[in-house]
Amino acid sequence: MSESDQGIAILVNKHWTGYYLVPHSLPSKVVVAESFHLKPLLSDIQETHACYALFLSASEGLLAHCNGEKGQELQTFLFHEGSHSNSIHWKRLEESENFQIPHLKSHLRGRGSQDNHFKRKSGLKLFLKWIEAKIRTETGYKSLPLFVFTNEALFRAYKEISAHPQPQLSLLDPNKGVPRIETLVHQVTVQLQKNLIQQRLLATKEAEESSRHKKMIDDLVNISRAALNGKVKTLFLRDNIEVWGHLHRKSGEITFHDKQQDAQDDDILDDIACEVIRQGGEVIVLKGKDMPSQSPAAAILEI
Repeated sequence: MSESDQGIAILVNKHWTGYYLVPHSLPSKVVVAESFHLKPLLSDIQETHACYALFLSASEGLLAHCNGEKGQELQTFLFHEGSHSNSIHWKRLEESENFQIPHLKSHLRGRGSQDNHFKRKSGLKLFLKWIEAKIRTETGYKSLPLFVFTNEALFRAYKEISAHPQPQLSLLDPNKGVPRIETLVHQVTVQLQKNLIQQRLLATKEAEESSRHKKMIDDLVNISRAALNGKVKTLFLRDNIEVWGHLHRKSGEITFHDKQQDAQDDDILDDIACEVIRQGGEVIVLKGKDMPSQSPAAAILEI
């Protein structure tokens, strides 16, 4: 870890490898042995810290990358209306570019305010397309959440041309100017927490429904077999509990021990969680009272 309190966690054992970014200092949670312990890091893996925040007004734009409680300004845009042409000024870190746009002739016969309105509308649409063309090249643009800070009208116009699969509107008066990065980071953090709570509520409801339709299992051996075969859609783990033993990855059988006996012993819940994540499933840690079963683990199976 660097002094900036940001880094990358690389997890490797003989069964699989994986990595993810950590947006904060990482204390010595991971045991260095024949395997790693994943559960203490699940809160980092579960929560989406990284995202993009885009501010839009009729004349300005700003794209920031947010990660945890920190944010970085990436791109800025300025749309200037001149008497003979319009111009767009763009900057990304140390790069910059200016683009001149001759006034577009209106196809309408009207003059005066109607004609000016057409020019402003056409110029705004071109400005939004220019912004989208630049920001869509950012790493992870389509996979990370995108929060758009603007009013409803500008958001609708942007959404029509956006390549992002699900931009989210954060209502803000664009006429008050570009907000501070700290303001964007704070509002994004609040929204991400709300999204996470909503996702967990939906997952819990799905677990209750699956239980009624016999699509949920809570036997650890059956869960391990399903996890190894990529059949677990969502795994629920009880917080602050460990089940020691050895998971036989070929058969899915489990040898249980009352406590860790040697370096080959693992927390079985850790091992199952690793397999679920490796196969593309979701792992959710819950308090005992929120678990859909009395078992230390429960799983919703793929249909």
